[in-house]
Amino acid sequence: MVKIYYFISACLLLFSCNNSNTQVSSFDDSTATISSIKRDTIVEKDTIAPIQVPKEETDEATKMILEFYDKYIRQQDKMPCLDNREFCEEELREIEREFLSSKLIRKVNSDELSADPIVKAQDIFIEWLDSIKVKKINSKRYNVYLFDFYDNRYDSIQLKVAKKKDRYIIDDIIF
Repeated sequence: MVKIYYFISACLLLFSCNNSNTQVSSFDDSTATISSIKRDTIVEKDTIAPIQVPKEETDEATKMILEFYDKYIRQQDKMPCLDNREFCEEELREIEREFLSSKLIRKVNSDELSADPIVKAQDIFIEWLDSIKVKKINSKRYNVYLFDFYDNRYDSIQLKVAKKKDRYIIDDIIF
């Protein structure tokens, strides 16, 4: 009798596990994204398309964050401009002034930081544009996820946004 009970319990357990695998989860989405990145292929800088905002309903702050990271990573990838270094640095400062608060610009450009807090890294990879994700935490906090190719996982950057006049800006980076 006890053996029959264990057999029926095992069958029910297997059946319930099988049904739960048919549900789609966010883990499957990130795994699919990660597996779609070909790490053994060299990508030309000009072949990476600008970030496309997801077709589903996306708020203004998320669009602004994606636009900022697209411009920032592309400009950082050009650095250092050997032919006209001052022009490249000025373009980068223009991008920062457009999307970041003055308080954050001072924080980011301080000399005491060993890594770029905007991307939480010392080096910039144009391939990040293929895997960047933004998740809204609440009305003022967002997480940006960039794929770490070395550790084969996503790293998160916590942002605080604020509305300045009629548009959003990145007000702070929590690190």
